[in-house]
Amino acid sequence: MEQPVLRLGLLGFTAAEKSKVMETIAQPNAGWPRWELADFEMADAWCIQGSSVQHEQGNTVRVCTLQASQPTISLNPSEITRPTAFTEPLPAGLQAVEMVNFSTPQLMRVGLQRFEAWLRPLRAQFALGCELISRERELVQGIYHVIDHHGKLLAIINLFKWTAALLPIARPVDFEEANWAQRPSMATDVPAGFVSISVAQLMWSYAVRTTQNVLPIRYKKDKIYLRKLPNLPLTYLRDEHLVVLRALSSKPLKFAELAQMTQVPDVMLARALAALYFAGSITTKKSAAGQLEKLRSPVGDQSSLPPDTLPGLGMMRPGYLLDSGSASYPGALSDMTAPAPFFDPKRN
Repeated sequence: MEQPVLRLGLLGFTAAEKSKVMETIAQPNAGWPRWELADFEMADAWCIQGSSVQHEQGNTVRVCTLQASQPTISLNPSEITRPTAFTEPLPAGLQAVEMVNFSTPQLMRVGLQRFEAWLRPLRAQFALGCELISRERELVQGIYHVIDHHGKLLAIINLFKWTAALLPIARPVDFEEANWAQRPSMATDVPAGFVSISVAQLMWSYAVRTTQNVLPIRYKKDKIYLRKLPNLPLTYLRDEHLVVLRALSSKPLKFAELAQMTQVPDVMLARALAALYFAGSITTKKSAAGQLEKLRSPVGDQSSLPPDTLPGLGMMRPGYLLDSGSASYPGALSDMTAPAPFFDPKRN
């Protein structure tokens, strides 16, 4: 079973301590997710060095980041939306925080496995997204019930509305051998307690965390057009997605041109484009992005704009302190073209 890439953010760790963590996560265990270090604000889970923490009023803490660009950060552990744990020692009086021990590779593995348990819903989304993409050519428009071998309903996929609902306690492994049963079009009821998510979010979750090359080959050869902004929460997009969207908002580009303009490494660029493809945001056919092409406004000189701005589209990347929200981009253009049908083998 394919495992996702999970991203760990370290705060308050020295360069030498980060190197030790990198050495450990560079040797993944078979059958377990792979980990990589990521910018703190873009990580799936946070580990905070306790010796870098100062206790403030209430349960708020100030963390010395050891970074010149942002020397300290204030956090309230009870308000953090990611799995977060602290290493010892902690300042006196700090209550109700999770602890991990990263002093040895063995203890670090234990800590990472705790993060993996907390991230099981995300891993389940990855597993279901993997199944969706692998079945893309065979699925037709309709309602599908995903059922495990015991007859338990794991998920409902609605390809009329591009929505899904998942059983919260479903395990990633449950989706590997599950049966997909097509149901009548009126079978849209969702059991109480199921978690709603869009099909685009499921496929995005897979595309940004797989180590497989899932970008269609034509995107390496043909000109790439922007169709629409991805209808996803802001927190889903990483810097490379924003840079690519910004570049394509000015004009269509081929892969090599896009790589040169954005300076995003080829492997990372291919992964970013794959995610945007499965979100229905890009196409290799000018006709599929026709209305957006007609409405494209000149962006002029971009040299003075912040690097995370999409000129003409009103998009700004939020700071991580705002990451608990799920709003779509403020001021974004309306969707000027319908997403490519999921069941259409000619998707572009």
